[in-house]
Parts: sequence; structure tokens; C-alpha cells
Amino acid sequence: MDDLSLIDPDRDLTTVPGADPQPLRPALLKAHAAVCRAVEAEADPASAPLPVAPAVSVLHPEAEPLLRQRVLTAVDCLQRIVRAYPGNPLLQDFLDVPPVLHRWIARHRDPQSLTVDFCRLDLFGDRLGTVRVLEFNASSPGAVIECGTLARLWRRTPEIGALLDEWRVPAGRFEDEHWFTSWLLAHGRARGLTEEQTRHIGVYHTAGRNPDPHLIAEQFRRGGRTALMRLPSDYSAGDGVRLGYLKHVPADPDPVHGWDRFCAAVTDGELVIPNVLAQRWVAENKLCLAVLSDPRFEGLFPPAALATLRTIVPWSRKLGDGITVEQAVADRTRLVLKAPYGYFGNSVRIGREHRPEDWAELMGAPRHRGWLVQERVAPATVGSLTRDLCVAVLDHTVLGYLSRTSRSSVVNVAREGAVQTVLSPFPAT
Repeated sequence: MDDLSLIDPDRDLTTVPGADPQPLRPALLKAHAAVCRAVEAEADPASAPLPVAPAVSVLHPEAEPLLRQRVLTAVDCLQRIVRAYPGNPLLQDFLDVPPVLHRWIARHRDPQSLTVDFCRLDLFGDRLGTVRVLEFNASSPGAVIECGTLARLWRRTPEIGALLDEWRVPAGRFEDEHWFTSWLLAHGRARGLTEEQTRHIGVYHTAGRNPDPHLIAEQFRRGGRTALMRLPSDYSAGDGVRLGYLKHVPADPDPVHGWDRFCAAVTDGELVIPNVLAQRWVAENKLCLAVLSDPRFEGLFPPAALATLRTIVPWSRKLGDGITVEQAVADRTRLVLKAPYGYFGNSVRIGREHRPEDWAELMGAPRHRGWLVQERVAPATVGSLTRDLCVAVLDHTVLGYLSRTSRSSVVNVAREGAVQTVLSPFPAT
């Protein structure tokens, strides 16, 4: 089974550079042009339209159930890390969460109630036996919202819509244009909020250019809610907002020093958000992959899960605490270095792309001590491009799949990448 391709080779439509010619190429290009026009029409004026790859793929029907099971096991184990962190000094020392974040995690009243409500796993590999989780993203729904929209747009084209009907490929849950709003409203109701208390929803985000907050706000507006865009530092109970979403990756934790009112409101339950702070700031830490891989932490996980973790989590260690600088230097060609809270691939350093002396300098730099050192996983390719696979998990079920293609070995839309639609052959469960 491990030799199964993740993508069904008979339902992998693409016209990207270097790909083999396909009889359906004219139809695919015509549909792609229509999708790009629709994306451009819907794009936020302040940001560039989403780059769309001329490609639509369906997962292999025999591989998808096993992939889903392995992914959900990894998310369950990530949740175990989140719940263990507040009471586990060894884990706290290992993850080295910045103090300004840690103090709010420590204030959470009931660690055993912490859940990974939403996350997006980014994977490399082209087969069941080679696919590995490179990172968990606990605060990045924008790509999932966009890719759900893309899948919906592809289905609306006569050329691809008819083909997906012929293949009997069902619509994924993330194709529903209201999924995010519906989920957040249900999350609020489950925590005691009334209908009136959910009419105004806060979209809390950090400064900088990022389309996610605007995508989230647009979903709320389409769902009949008022979206209030706010910096967490500007939070005020006087806004009357009881439900919200926080878009934040703490690559720079310093701004959180000014978030006391926001953090207190979330921690005390006055402001309801999914992926609460005590979950978010642990699960976003890429060193969680080292916890999932390092034998010292095996006791955190059920014995039955350990075999799955060894299958889907790449060999991962903490530099200076699990792997020495000397070992990392010696194994340059098979290793990758990552910042615990990096994003957009900005901090990723691939050993084989560096000269030995430059890699040795990177490993020896004091600021890199405590970073994640990970086995390099060979990516899937399509034509001359690198391709990843992302899995969106919502409330412990798979919401949908997506993919990015790139000329770079670090696949990210922010790094000259494009988004590819990937669909499941099975109905949402």
C-alpha cells in the first residue's frame, strides 16, 4: 500500500511547464482562464489575485483513507502535546515558548479541555510511503477558504464540471462558501453565546500585508454578520464583540506585550475564539514535530499511535537538544533548518543548497540554537515544478485538500507559487 501514489494518475490534469501533453489540455486551459477571471473579479483590491495553477487533481481512492487516518492521528497527538504542556516542565523547557506567550498559556483554567479546533497540515512526498508532515498551521484558514472557492469555480466551468461529474467526485465541505462562518457560529453557540451576541464578529490580526483577515471578514459578511477588523492591541470590551477569530503567527512575539486586554478577555471567556491562546501558541511551534519524533517524549502518546507517527512525521530534532551542531554539520545534505515560529518559508534553510562552510556557519550561529532540524523530505513534482499537499482538519475531521506548486524547493504561494485544486474521491464525513 505504501507504494500507492497520493494523486490518482488517471485523474491528474495539469498543463504546467514540463508536464506531459494531455488530450484535455485545450479544455483545461479554457476553464483555467474562466477561473482566473472569476478570481480576479473577487480579489480584494488591496492585494494581488491568488495565483492559480492550470491543474485539477483527485486523490487516489485507495490512498486517501489511509492518508486521512494518519493525518488525524498526527493531529490527535499534537493535541496531546497542547494539553500536556501547561503541567509538563520538560515539555515547557523543550518548546521554549517565549515568556510573553507562555504566561497566557499558563493562565488557562482547564488544560485538558484544550482542542486543536482547526489546523492545516503541509506535507511533502508523492506516495503513502514517502509523504511526511512538514508543519502544522493552527491559524491559517485563508488558503483553505481560497481553495474551497477555487474548487467551486472549477466545478462551474462546463469543461471541468462535466468531467468531475463523470468521475463522480463529490463536493468537499470546504467548497461551501459559508463553511467558516457556520463553523465559527456553532463554536460560539456551543460556548453559550446567543444569536444576538454573534451578530458582530471581530477579526483580530497583526499589522502587515496578509489577505487572510480580508478573506475571513468577507465570509462573515456573506453570512449576514458584521465583521469588525481590529488589532488585538486595540481590543475593547466596549465594542460589544463576544465572538472572533485571531489571525496571528508569533514569529515576532513582542507585540503581544501590548495585548493584555485582548489576552485576558480570551483567557477569561469574555471573547470566544477557536484555537485559544493556550492551544495556538503551542501548536504553532514547529518544535512540536521534534516532540512527535524524539523518543524522549514517546510517553505522551498512545502506543498504537507511535507507529503512525514514525510513518508520517519526518525525523526531527531540536538543535542543541537532540542533535548537536557537529552532527547537523556532518549530515548537511539530508537536513533542513527551520525557525520554531517561521512562516512563508522565510526561515527555511536546506542543507544541500548550501556550501559546507556556509552550513557550518548557520548551524553554529547562536541565534539558531533551539531551532528545528528536520530530515529533508523529497517533494512530489509535476512537470518541472515542485508540488506539496495540504490537508485542512476541522474539529477532527478532514475539511478538504489543496496543493501549491512552485519552481522553488520551498513551496509557498508567497514565494512565486501557485495554488492547485486537489479533491477527495469520497464525500465529506
